[in-house]
Amino acid sequence: MDRIPNWLKWLIVAAAFVVLAVMVLAVDRRASRVEMPPPDNTFGIYRGADSAAS
Repeated sequence: MDRIPNWLKWLIVAAAFVVLAVMVLAVDRRASRVEMPPPDNTFGIYRGADSAAS
């Protein structure tokens, strides 16, 4: 690693960040198009807005 110039090390780090950002944006765009199912209230963990006040 000592023979690699410092500017090249930083370029590799920056390229890794760019690749990660592109993957995060791709996953975010894909997830925003997936329809979510309604919540499953099998165990009764969801309360209505009126019962939360009491």
